[in-house]
Amino acid sequence: MFNATAKRAPKPVESMNDRQRDGMEYCLDVWAAWMRKDDRDLGVQSMRGEGEGDAALARQDNAIAEATDAMMQSLVPRHQWAIKKKFGLARVWSFPGADLAQSYVDALAALEPLLRKNLATRMQFS
Repeated sequence: MFNATAKRAPKPVESMNDRQRDGMEYCLDVWAAWMRKDDRDLGVQSMRGEGEGDAALARQDNAIAEATDAMMQSLVPRHQWAIKKKFGLARVWSFPGADLAQSYVDALAALEPLLRKNLATRMQFS
């Protein structure tokens, strides 16, 4: 017998590994990881055992993160704050008169053309 009040099984959530990330998402993910990185260790232990490929990838990710950070500095403070808040790098929303979700969408719209033009990040947007 069919129970009309029974809950349906939740729709499976698409994981990050099941789909290809776009250039903006990749740049922001690399930037967020770079912002969270503990830089008190100057890399002596982390460089031990890394191959040339790993070191080259780390340099490329650092270049992408630094370029993303530099491009974000040209955004208005509300847009910078929205991105930081969405990635958990800010604890509070400091703009009570603005909608966080809309500010984040506006920030992405303002940031994307800058990242498409930047030498370090433009290859992510093909």
